[in-house]
Amino acid sequence: MAPHGEPPRPGAPASLDEFTERLKALREWANVRLRALSDVVETEISLRKGSAEQTKPAYATLQNLFGAHRKRHNEELLFDVVRGLLRQAQPTPDVLEKQVMQWREAYRSARGLGLRTDVYPGFRLGPLVTSCQLLEGNGERPILEHNVRVLVDPVDVALPPIVKDLRDEVVIEQSRRRDAGLEYFWHAPRYAVKDFVVTRTGLDEAPEVTLHLKHSDYFTFIATQKLDLPLPNGATLRGLYLHGRHPRDVPDFMRSSFGLNVAVVTADEWLVVARRSDRVGVGKNVWNSSANEGLQRQLDSPDGRPPNLFRAAERGVLEELRITPEKYDLALLAFAVVTSNSQWCGLFLARLNTMTRRQFEENLGRGAQDAWENQGFDFVRFQPGPTVSFLLDEDRRESWAPAAVVLFYLSLVNAYGHHAVDQVVADQCARYKSRTSPNCSKPPAL
Repeated sequence: MAPHGEPPRPGAPASLDEFTERLKALREWANVRLRALSDVVETEISLRKGSAEQTKPAYATLQNLFGAHRKRHNEELLFDVVRGLLRQAQPTPDVLEKQVMQWREAYRSARGLGLRTDVYPGFRLGPLVTSCQLLEGNGERPILEHNVRVLVDPVDVALPPIVKDLRDEVVIEQSRRRDAGLEYFWHAPRYAVKDFVVTRTGLDEAPEVTLHLKHSDYFTFIATQKLDLPLPNGATLRGLYLHGRHPRDVPDFMRSSFGLNVAVVTADEWLVVARRSDRVGVGKNVWNSSANEGLQRQLDSPDGRPPNLFRAAERGVLEELRITPEKYDLALLAFAVVTSNSQWCGLFLARLNTMTRRQFEENLGRGAQDAWENQGFDFVRFQPGPTVSFLLDEDRRESWAPAAVVLFYLSLVNAYGHHAVDQVVADQCARYKSRTSPNCSKPPAL
């Protein structure tokens, strides 16, 4: 029987005995008997190792995890148990990773250890935890267009057989849908990220970015986003190619997309927030940045030259919002990667020169090329208080596209400075602290 309601939060236990009691509560919530737990854990170990080898832990070993007076645990086994129990509710990958992170922090709290910062942590605003890692940029100093270089290696990514089989299935399914007169995905030529290099230039040490790309396509992208689909060998793409790897160590075929995410602010200071439709290939129904576009070889490199990220972002704003480039100032705030699905992106801010919120809505109502990609828009006062409150609202906290949270935060920093924004974040977190786990704090310095 599937568990009911939200899983119990681990909080900040003062001892391992207290942590163990909360672990028992998690197992009871998941409705998994101790003797059935070994099968759950075996699945997690298989996914983590990327193989179907028999790795079922002994009953006594699992029983000891729930015993009293423990001095420490086998952490690898412990978090296979935690992850397996949480997975019983079938959360999305992003939600699952957030939940596991809370239990990791609780375990360190129980052992009297400070919270550990990973080498490549995800961005967080108190209780809002994302899997988006900033690669370059802090919002206060935009990355100049002439300091961004794109190089293309004009060869296709090589697919291992197991990924090629998934792609072939996508091709067959989309062909079937097209023949049946149903919605289908177009086989668009795309780019994959080969490498990302940052250096410093000039007396002010301004960032100079080189983005290395290879050729890929949309069907490969869709196939490689089936991250948690059980494969014939019992593994998953997530376990084989993403889990435990630094983003730069992920194979290039798993990076078959580069996104342009744009935050749009009207002339009368309203932030435009999009709610994606259920018709898009990835990120259905999530709250997202104002405009989202992926680099596309035919549209962004029509003459065969490497794409210009700024022009591609402008194309996205035009196609989704019906706004031409001369009507706004565009700034590149950062580069980032969403580690939960290996999607790399550039984060842009577009400040409309004279177009107000009312004019924006009137303009959009006259028809946008890709209007179908969004089910609607919300408008939030572009000030630290209202925007942070909107981000942290419990009704949508688990429904954000990870990069959108980072983009909106950096947009505020660009306008108001990080000290002012971080103080508002701390104040807002304090209001939620009584209703959520006590993990609110100012974001780390960028």
